[in-house]
Amino acid sequence: MNEIINLIILFFYGFIFMYMDNLQLYSILPLLCAIILCSIGLLYPKYKKLLLLYLIISFIFPDFIYFVPCTFYLWIKDRKLHPDEILFLIPYLISYSKIHHIFLLACALCLSYILKVRYIENEELKKSYLKQRDATKELANLIEEKNKNLLLAQEQDIHIAILNERNRIAREIHDHVGHLLSSSLLQIGALQAINQQDNMKAPLQDLRSTISQGMDNVRNSVHDLHDDALDLHIVLQKLCEEYTFCKIQLEYDIVHPFGNTMYYHILAIIKEALHNITRHSNANMVSLTLREQPAFYQLIIHDNGTDIYIKKEGIGLQNMKDRVDQMHGFFNILTDDGFQIFITIPKEDKTV
Repeated sequence: MNEIINLIILFFYGFIFMYMDNLQLYSILPLLCAIILCSIGLLYPKYKKLLLLYLIISFIFPDFIYFVPCTFYLWIKDRKLHPDEILFLIPYLISYSKIHHIFLLACALCLSYILKVRYIENEELKKSYLKQRDATKELANLIEEKNKNLLLAQEQDIHIAILNERNRIAREIHDHVGHLLSSSLLQIGALQAINQQDNMKAPLQDLRSTISQGMDNVRNSVHDLHDDALDLHIVLQKLCEEYTFCKIQLEYDIVHPFGNTMYYHILAIIKEALHNITRHSNANMVSLTLREQPAFYQLIIHDNGTDIYIKKEGIGLQNMKDRVDQMHGFFNILTDDGFQIFITIPKEDKTV
């Protein structure tokens, strides 16, 4: 847009002096030729050499000299003055005695150079600004990702600490309370065996039933406490229900539970993948598959989005790769049908 305004200024400048020299109506031809050639040079830079045609014509017909500054403006390459640009002075030297106001017209070349240099500097400043803006935005995204990773790491530490504490409590309840209840049941059984009083049989049986029921309740509570702590299936079902961007189809086929660290890595990878789908994909369906094979686990996250965006240096994908590397697994991306993350994790590297 700025170049068009600069050209309009130069055309107006040339037209004023053409009018001052009282040229005939046929002299409008230089203006038309200049407009046509400048339009071609502006819209199709590869044909810019056609501007030399106007320069050559101005050698022969002095009337064309009024709009040489317009062609000169488009011919300028950068802030340096090149030898081929000096050629545009020749028409002024040839027509020195034929055109009035020749000095003022020659000044138009200086104006062309000034406008072009100013335009180049503005474009360089604009590019520098856009580059700086992109760098700032990239830095902001990097800081955001780093903060998110820090929060995830803290969440991982807290989660593992909670799991360990719940497992410790479950073991202590099982070992101590369970042992005491079992001993109580044995002692009551012994009392029932030696008891000869009829009025004590019913109370002893009620006591045995109560302790036995308490034993069952403790056993079930310990079992639930341990299972809830490490049941990835339950966590993923809840995650799928809470995910509102699109529908998730979950396939979970795991028999042997994961260790604490592997459990958290897999959960973090799935969360990161869903976060990327929300930010970069136009998918309306996500398939989440977790299978157990004899020697390894498979994790497949597949969305049907058509707007596929892969940034090789993206922190999200890199974080997933790093987690897979820590488990000595393999990380692959497929884009043949939507976007698919395919991960295999060997069982022997499961961290307990």
